[in-house]
Amino acid sequence: MRVHHPRVDSQTQLRRRLERLDALPLRPATARQVLGSLPDPALEDESADRETPKLPAAVETDPGWVLAQARETAAFDPLRLLTASPWWTSQSGPGADALNRLWRHAVAVQQAARRLAREAGDPDSERVAAAGLLHSLGLWSAAAVDPEWVAAWLAEESHDRRRELETRTFGAELTSLGRTLAERWGCDPLVRDAAWLHADRDGGLNRVASDPTRLAWIQDAYAWAEQTPWALFAGRSKELSAAEPRLRVLIAEVQVRCASALVEHDATPHEERLTRANARLRLQVSQLRDGVAARDRFLQAFSESSPSDVPEVWAERAGHAWCGEAGVATARVLWKGLDAPAPNATERSPERVIPLGERGQPCAEIHLWTDGTGRADGREHAPLGAWQAWASAVADRAGLGQRLEGVVRAYREHVERAEPAFRQAKLDALAEFAAGAGHELNNPLAVIVGRAQLLLVNENDAGRLRSLRAIIAQAQRAHRILRDLMFVARVPEPRPRICQPDEIVRNCLRDLKAEAEARGIRLAFDCGDSAVRAWADHDALRQLFETLLRNALEATSKGGKIQVTTSGDTANLRWTIHDTGRGISATEGQHLFDPFYCGRQAGRGLGLGLPRAARLVSQAGGELRWHSTPGQGSTFHVHLPLGTPPKPPVASAPNEREHDAGPARATNGT
Repeated sequence: MRVHHPRVDSQTQLRRRLERLDALPLRPATARQVLGSLPDPALEDESADRETPKLPAAVETDPGWVLAQARETAAFDPLRLLTASPWWTSQSGPGADALNRLWRHAVAVQQAARRLAREAGDPDSERVAAAGLLHSLGLWSAAAVDPEWVAAWLAEESHDRRRELETRTFGAELTSLGRTLAERWGCDPLVRDAAWLHADRDGGLNRVASDPTRLAWIQDAYAWAEQTPWALFAGRSKELSAAEPRLRVLIAEVQVRCASALVEHDATPHEERLTRANARLRLQVSQLRDGVAARDRFLQAFSESSPSDVPEVWAERAGHAWCGEAGVATARVLWKGLDAPAPNATERSPERVIPLGERGQPCAEIHLWTDGTGRADGREHAPLGAWQAWASAVADRAGLGQRLEGVVRAYREHVERAEPAFRQAKLDALAEFAAGAGHELNNPLAVIVGRAQLLLVNENDAGRLRSLRAIIAQAQRAHRILRDLMFVARVPEPRPRICQPDEIVRNCLRDLKAEAEARGIRLAFDCGDSAVRAWADHDALRQLFETLLRNALEATSKGGKIQVTTSGDTANLRWTIHDTGRGISATEGQHLFDPFYCGRQAGRGLGLGLPRAARLVSQAGGELRWHSTPGQGSTFHVHLPLGTPPKPPVASAPNEREHDAGPARATNGT
């Protein structure tokens, strides 16, 4: 037969209740005062800015409230704490006396620790005071599950008997249990150390603490509290008799702050339920008001936007809207992709990151920095779905714009790549045509010129003489057209030799001077070093300059001027031909170097001059640039790199020739 020992069952039950404990209860007085100090959200003015409410001073002596503030893993919100935290239940007899004694002892440690920290000039004395109030966290946890057990623990006068009771009931000492709970609940490291080492007067373990100096103040404060009427270990000797006046002040402070009991007798479970329901309704009303305000900010941002907003402008507007959220100090929206700049690596990391996007494809992120009130939580943002849809639409529009730009850019690149091939194909077709036409037409033209010249010798009639000369001139013109056509299609190989470019320019100007004067056009020449000798194709340079000069003469009207400027050295040649003619229109500029395109009226040429000049410059590896203003003239710039004359062969000395021939004779002889 198996017998269950009732005490074993009670200890097991206490352990399980302690394992499920996740916080300390609140004092009913604390819940009443806090709920009364918080503004009613249903009566608040929606247009007024809500400030953080000022809580009553009594909350600083409530272990449950101070524990909630000391936890680093959860944001502190008074309303949420009131809705989630239970109250201390009303006790009578030894249990009530034990709770009041424990509470007054903890408040004495709190007040003494705050005083010691302030006397030492500590800037964060309230943190030391909070750790002093929670120094007996293990004992407070035991009181939360069974106040009668605490009364039995206080009744034990022997320290060893108390330790044995702790180990037998909870499987560990209360100091170790307090440290474990503080770690599990994510409390301030100073609270963890105080719960574990508050009674260690010799300070042997202080070196393992996170803050030994502040821990030492709490240990001294604990020693002061042990000399008050609420000492946990009765019968201790008074070690600080010299500080008796300060001890009396401490006792008075505790009596003022703990005038009533930890749990008033009029506190009932019904009041607790009503208070928690009231706090829950206030929290819901506050959340609803925040949701309405968030929707209004979204609608305002949406109404002020434009369908053509770029992502950067939209991100700035969204960041301003999110800065108005409750609990948000700073907000920023960052796009993912779309050539968005990366965040600064030196700035503080955001406390909240909310992805924006639809269909599981985030396109942006909202970065939030809170103001410390714990009210900011993007997951509860009312119009978050609308923000996500709007961000996705902006990202899709921007992506389509980028893809459209990519298509246009790819098309332009394709045209630029295909243009040279297309132009070369036209020139190849022109070359085939010119070769056939030249071969077939030159022979008849030669016959026509020859017969006309024979008739011209024996002709005396003036009319027939003019006719014959016209036949010869037009036949020769047709021959030149065929020659130019074949030149544009297939440029002959260059034949470089030593020449003087400036002298070529002078000769060409001299040859065309009479034509320029007949047109009423003035020629001006500004030359560089006329003695410079270059290695280049003399005939090609002559054709190039003559073509550009004739083009300027054709474009310049009577009374105009053509300015020719030359410069360069043996490695580079630069020519500039500027005229004051009618200029080149945008349409003409697109076809300026196309064969058979001529901006003049019909019968004034085939438009092969500039294409031939461009072919000459391209063959030499140079550059032909132009700019023009319609009605104010045109300017052509020619830049040609000049070659290096080949070195003459070095004649071998007689002994070297004999030396080279020796082995050859020997080889032949072999």
